[in-house]
Amino acid sequence: MHITTIGAAIVDIVVSTVQPMRGAKQDVDHIGLYAGGGAVNAAFNMVACGAQVAVHACVGDDLEGGLLRDLLQRHGIQAVMSPHHHLPTGKAVVMVDDTGAARAYAQRGASAWVGEQGFAGLAQSDIVYVTGLSLESQAWLQAALAAMTSRSFRLVVTPGARQLSNPAALHGLWDQADLLCVNAREAASLVGDDTLQVDDPPPEVAEALARQLIRRPGQAALLTLGAGGALFFDGEQAHFHPVRRVEVVSTIGAGDAFASAFVHAWGGGASPQAALAAATDSAARIIQVVPANQAGALRA
Repeated sequence: MHITTIGAAIVDIVVSTVQPMRGAKQDVDHIGLYAGGGAVNAAFNMVACGAQVAVHACVGDDLEGGLLRDLLQRHGIQAVMSPHHHLPTGKAVVMVDDTGAARAYAQRGASAWVGEQGFAGLAQSDIVYVTGLSLESQAWLQAALAAMTSRSFRLVVTPGARQLSNPAALHGLWDQADLLCVNAREAASLVGDDTLQVDDPPPEVAEALARQLIRRPGQAALLTLGAGGALFFDGEQAHFHPVRRVEVVSTIGAGDAFASAFVHAWGGGASPQAALAAATDSAARIIQVVPANQAGALRA
């Protein structure tokens, strides 16, 4: 299976374990430098599952960009990136507290400009997996899709903050997506439901949200429900899977791990329950480690 991921490639500077600040300086357990961004996290997860993966992203002509390219190459992932972007490689400082909850402070830099030079090679993919894009990148991708006379790949869309804050802007990709991946609160926001106050609604509430997300025949929706598990709606029937209870070290990357593992299994023909189980196991592995993926430190 050949999968193309499209989205952010950034450097994660992960700091753990962070306590509430009581002074100007605090000793922490760990500070690490890792590859991050939705497109990169998904790519590492999918290649570990056995897929051939290409990443469409954008990094700067700087040390961090070179480190990201080298790490992708070491894992056998094709990096389709602008070679000399004038903006710096995107970075995020991720603060993880003693419960595993993560808070990120991001400088998007070049990562917001993926697709400025086009999206070569999409037609050779079995799955195109789109993570959070800037509105500019989204417009370039929509133009590339519109230029295709036909497409044989499945299009998976995991909206980012820009699309979620402006659902009308997402409609171009949303209408074309074969699978939309969101959490429960994001689903409620997209359908204009302001009554949901929890991350883990019961399955019947999640199913009602999923049904509202479907915009055309043949579409499907994947909803993560936090501690409540996950639900896949295939357009006709809902399939629920409970969460796997493990010790939470860091929540960063859990959504990427879940969605990418589900997509790999689903795209390979697995049953909904088997795909949900694979995704649940993948997310459980990621939340037991500090970084957002299992590729290891950014430097060899």
